[in-house]
Amino acid sequence: MALVLLLSWIAVGAVIGAILVTIWKSRGFTMAWGIIVGGAGGSAGGLIGRMVFPESVLVGPILGAVVGAVLAMLIGKADTDKQSPSTV
Repeated sequence: MALVLLLSWIAVGAVIGAILVTIWKSRGFTMAWGIIVGGAGGSAGGLIGRMVFPESVLVGPILGAVVGAVLAMLIGKADTDKQSPSTV
């Protein structure tokens, strides 16, 4: 059962990463990058959500996976924006 939960957090994060890559058109963002970073953020967020809400099987960890994926994508976007040359 633990493997299914971990895979679901990775899947939620990967889907959110793919959605945010298509919304945020930025140089250096690729679909593969968004899936990997979103999946990693989703798994980390799901684990944190599971620790914070141990009695909640679905709601807390899934919410943590969503927040983790979005935060990982925001950190990645800030990093790529910092590295890309300005067009001003």
